[in-house]
Amino acid sequence: MLSLLWGAAYLFMRAAVPAFGPAPMIALRMVIAAAVLLPLLAMRGGLPQLTARPRALLVQGLLYTALPFLMLGWSAQHLAAGLLAVLNATAPLFAALLAQLVFNERLGRWRVAGLVIGFAGVLVLTAGSVSFRSADGLLAVATVMGVSAIWAFGANHTRRHLAALDSLALTVGTMGLASLALAPLAAATWPVTPPPLRAWAEVVFLGVVSSGLGFLLYFRLLRRVGPVRAMSVTFLNPVVALLAGAAYLGEAITWQTVAGAAIVLAGTALALGLLGERARG
Repeated sequence: MLSLLWGAAYLFMRAAVPAFGPAPMIALRMVIAAAVLLPLLAMRGGLPQLTARPRALLVQGLLYTALPFLMLGWSAQHLAAGLLAVLNATAPLFAALLAQLVFNERLGRWRVAGLVIGFAGVLVLTAGSVSFRSADGLLAVATVMGVSAIWAFGANHTRRHLAALDSLALTVGTMGLASLALAPLAAATWPVTPPPLRAWAEVVFLGVVSSGLGFLLYFRLLRRVGPVRAMSVTFLNPVVALLAGAAYLGEAITWQTVAGAAIVLAGTALALGLLGERARG
């Protein structure tokens, strides 16, 4: 279910961004998600947590939420939904690379091989890719890879500075702050032509279902099965996005896309230790 909700998010971002533009679409998604989850947080008595770590929460909301989602929204204008999802699935690769280079964690030969294989898959995906929707396709690829790198740093920031916060409070706080930060840019770039009802429905889906319900399901998975098995969503999101993009937007699924996605996901599995020596041990 979570893979359906998050995989479809790439699809609806790709579908809605032409009508809204990146900043209005992302700002609306964030504020809708925060508004949906805020009553639940209040019912659980978690509102005081929103002011427990204000500086760390501000960094999380602006640098690790508003900025990368805005970058992802811009990239959605130029890439097919399936390619967007596969590229964003490289976030665990950057997390492993960060562990190796910054925190001196010994990854072992299998996980290092996973890094090499995963990034090689990106080259396969983007070599003359037919999934580019504009001349800015390569720049959009680099932007999505930047998003993955930012989220790798963001995960470390969350663990170090916000681990004591309830997950629901963390989500409401970061999305609320992100929507506030993006509000001026969203107002300045609001579309002159009113978006159609279909585009509004797509943005509401992003806010309520992909972000609101999606994060609740994710937190439940984390509690019940742990982070490693919950990480399986990383491997299913691109599959959902590829198939849904073909069905909903008529996007082509090429052998290049399938091969590149398989290489990226195989490399990610190795880099996470889900395959190879660590997995067998």
